[in-house]
Amino acid sequence: MNKVLFDIEALRQGDREVFEAIYNEFSDMLYHLCMEYLHDATIAEEIVQDAFVKLWDVREGVRDDLSLRNYLYTITKNNCLMQIRKEQTLIKSKKELKYIEMQFNYEAMAAMADDVLQFDELKSRIDEAIEALPDKLKEVFILSRFDELKYKEIAEQLDVSVKTVEVRISKSLSILRNELKDYLPVIYLMTFILS
Repeated sequence: MNKVLFDIEALRQGDREVFEAIYNEFSDMLYHLCMEYLHDATIAEEIVQDAFVKLWDVREGVRDDLSLRNYLYTITKNNCLMQIRKEQTLIKSKKELKYIEMQFNYEAMAAMADDVLQFDELKSRIDEAIEALPDKLKEVFILSRFDELKYKEIAEQLDVSVKTVEVRISKSLSILRNELKDYLPVIYLMTFILS
């Protein structure tokens, strides 16, 4: 695949146009991977930049048969894992529920193979599972995980108590975990669900 799309020898020689083409091909995919897990545009951009800096640093040793897509994906995934661990350490004493959700997020990402095709397939399966949630649960879940509203904001918007929002989020996560439990080895795959 790399031989068709990119001149690997030119990359090894430091050809910036080839490197830029590689960046343009994969940067959006890597950025979205980071955002699915971290929900922080600044950190996501930094992690993506780091992946390409590492590729540039090792360019002279890049083999012809190396999958650039999977190489960049693996670096990005590992840096996301480190970031999640760092955030877990910072918040563990503050919000136990948030810590538990981040632990599921970490386990899900760590269990993923270093193959972007698995990520795409799993993301599609998760989208289907979310769509199948009961309406009230799905509504709260989407406001929390996609619109990034705080529980209090959701409660005000829907005219329900914060406790009701918490219960609905908890039920949503329980259903989703059950729906996805047999899908590949990733038992706790919640990807972008767990913010």
